[in-house]
Amino acid sequence: PDLNPEGNNEIIQKYWSSAENDNKNIFFPYSRCKCGLLYNKIYPDDKSLNNLYSNQPDNVISGDISLDLKTKKEYLSQIDKIVFKNSSKLKILEVGADNGSFLKLIKERHTDCELYAIEPNNNMHKKLEEITEKNFNNIDEIGNEIKFDLIIAIHVFDHIPNLIDFLKKIGRKLKKGGYIYGIVHDEKSIMAKILGKRWPAYSLQHPHVFNPNSINYLFESLNYDKNFITKTINFFNLGFLLQNLFTAIFKTKINFPSFFPIGLKLGNFSFLYKKQN
Repeated sequence: PDLNPEGNNEIIQKYWSSAENDNKNIFFPYSRCKCGLLYNKIYPDDKSLNNLYSNQPDNVISGDISLDLKTKKEYLSQIDKIVFKNSSKLKILEVGADNGSFLKLIKERHTDCELYAIEPNNNMHKKLEEITEKNFNNIDEIGNEIKFDLIIAIHVFDHIPNLIDFLKKIGRKLKKGGYIYGIVHDEKSIMAKILGKRWPAYSLQHPHVFNPNSINYLFESLNYDKNFITKTINFFNLGFLLQNLFTAIFKTKINFPSFFPIGLKLGNFSFLYKKQN
């Protein structure tokens, strides 16, 4: 369908981040590139996306801030001994920083870092101002004179429609020898295979869905060296997992008690790449 007319945009707005999508899992059709990447051939334009993303709650999908922080501590441990090996005084940019919780963890552990954030959701800017040197709404607002040692993108690349152009833009903001660390959903994961079209990562908000081979193809084509690609551990309450499992399989929402937290490799992977030049 043509996604630009106002009528269709109203439908997209209704289901974009709404509870009305809880029992349906609505998404645009995916096609596979010869490089192995899954992508949407048709997607909302930039103006529509800015409106869709500009006014949302934070992105703590587990609903439990303490478990979200525990997950992000695992993320930080993956890069700590590599990125901060020679210096803790780094200039760092997080793209899609949300409420700034990951940057806050970095600041607590490496107090000399200079932190910046890109976040299109205006509702998060007040929280980010307490942590960062400066916030931006998009990559184009950052001057050419600013170069970073590390750029972080946690569940961001899944959301970017013009992906190659975006990767080139952030690459120009990276110092020679600088790092890009990211996390994305894995469409080759066991969970994705079991749930099929009911897998939650097939989403209106995800014009791209990755696997380790397709992400590696992208970065190698842009002259980055791979440090690692590895599965991530995410912490959730068991009740939250059961609720989402029932929603995905039976298309019905059942409220379970929290039970207890559990750490699982559910279908995401992280990666770290180093810029060659």
